[in-house]
Parts: sequence; C-alpha cells; structure tokens
Amino acid sequence: MFLLVRLIDWDSTASALESANPKYIGFAVTCLLFSLLAKTFRWRLLLPAASHVTTPRLYRILHISFLLNNVLPARLGDVARVAMTSKQPDIRVGHVLSSLLTERVTDGLTLLTGFVLVSPFLPIPDKYVSWLHIAWYIIAGVIVAIILGAFLRRRLGHIASSIGQSRFMPGSRRLQEEAVSFKEGWRQLFSRDHVVSIWGWSWTAWLGAFAINYMLMRALHINAPITVAVLLTCTTNLAMLIPSSPGYIGVFHAAATLSLLPFNVAPSSALSFAILAHLVNVVPVSILGAAFLLWGRETLSINLKGLRRERKELEEEDPVVATVLE
Repeated sequence: MFLLVRLIDWDSTASALESANPKYIGFAVTCLLFSLLAKTFRWRLLLPAASHVTTPRLYRILHISFLLNNVLPARLGDVARVAMTSKQPDIRVGHVLSSLLTERVTDGLTLLTGFVLVSPFLPIPDKYVSWLHIAWYIIAGVIVAIILGAFLRRRLGHIASSIGQSRFMPGSRRLQEEAVSFKEGWRQLFSRDHVVSIWGWSWTAWLGAFAINYMLMRALHINAPITVAVLLTCTTNLAMLIPSSPGYIGVFHAAATLSLLPFNVAPSSALSFAILAHLVNVVPVSILGAAFLLWGRETLSINLKGLRRERKELEEEDPVVATVLE
C-alpha cells in the first residue's frame, strides 16, 4: 500500500472511479453470486453423499466463512467453516478438511489451465515477454511434479502409512477416525459418479470469476481483452496465498495494479480497477455473510467466543487435529 500511495495519482484514480459504469458493476456482482453458488454445489459433492446437510446450509456457511476471513486475521474464517460444517449430521472434521484440500487442488489446476490456455494470446509488450517465459517454466515444473506424484503415489502412500504407524506419531482413536474420514472425502474427487460434476462446477465458478474482472474493466473503460481478465484472476488469487491483513488489503491491490500496467493501462486506472474489484469481491459477500450469521445464529451456533471455545476444545482433545485446522 505504501508503494501504491507513492506511485499513484489519487486524483486521477478518484475520477476514474466516479466515471465507472454502474451497469457493468451490477453484472459483476451477479457473476460473483453465481460463482459462489457454483462453488457451493461443488462443495456439496465433495462431502459425504450420505450426510443430510443441504446446499442452502452450505451456502450460508460459505458466506459466513468469507465474512470472517475478511474481518479477522489468520484466516479464522476457514477454521469457522470447518467448525460449523463438522457440526452437521454425519460429517466429521476429516470430511471437511479433505473437501477444503480438494477445493484448493481443483481451483489451482483450473487456474493453471486457464492461464496456459490464454497466455499465448496475451497482448504483452516485448519487454515483459521474459516474465511470461518464467511463468511457463514454473508451470512446467508443477506439471512434472504432479506427474511424478501420480507415478509414485503408491510408494508415497506406503511411506505415509509407515510414518503414521510410527511410535513418534500420536495414535489416539479420534485422530485415526479423522484420518479415515479425510481419506473418504478425498476419494470423492476421483469418484466416477462425481468427477465430471465436480470439475464442471469448478470451471463454472472460475468462468464467473473471469467474467467479474472483465465486467469491471468494461465499467472503468479499460480496453483490454478477456485474456487479461483471466490473467488478473490468476495473479490476484496467487497473491492472496501470501499472509496479509484481513480482506487481503494491499496484497490484492498491488497484484491487480501491477498485472494491468504491462498492458498500457494508466496507473490510476489500474489502481481504480484494483479498488473496485476488491470492493465487489468483499462487500456483497460480507453483507450476505453478516445477514446469514444474524439470521441463523442459533442454528449455526457460531460467534467469536464459540470459535475460540471450539479451538480450545480441539487442542485439549487432540493437538494434532487442532494443528491441521490452523
């Protein structure tokens, strides 16, 4: 944020925001809600089919977790998401953790695939082409690692099993039960009944995210192709992996601004996009999360005191499970 304050003309940024087209902002918010709905359908498929948790309940939990991530440090929203969901019938902590891990895997692969597909069509000036080559090399390394992991999965599984049976690892019954439920949830990704639906909803969700950035560029009169919107989605989500302040303030803005500058976008316009994109991604979700939290407080039984009590109970019952949650 300090660098942005020093480099950006804030008067021009304010003028760009004032001239934003509200019609496209409305389209972007609609795409956001549609994307979150697609992620909820995917999440339901990643949880045990025999459980009685409903998709509307998961949709409320998802919004509440996003709200808490936006206002609290250390991604406590994810901890709350695990705590709330594991209280649903026939769902254990391991099921929720495996669903979150599977979400990260599918999201990462979807974004990587999207970037690979659009990168040859990005209108990048010659002086930035070397950065694109570096990105390709990194992606190639990730693909090689995935292929090696696929070939060595049995050997790695045997190593993990031997470590798990080691006397250095805690062997509590609770931990063993959670490990079994974690494995059951992870299998959902490779289930023949669900694999097409899971990847279909994943692509639907991220196509909505690409559309959000494209609509916001149109709202601010930034003439860039949709391939740039895909790049923005990839870079901002990658930047949000960096530990930062609640709501990713600063990190998100820097990633979005720097991603637009190579495409002959004025610094003030690039920062105005970053500010608007952050507001669109944070404010509607947080408002709905607050509404769901207040409306279903007794049903979901979640508040700050309850969240701290949940973490304390987990630490007393099994420190390893608490570490995984963190």
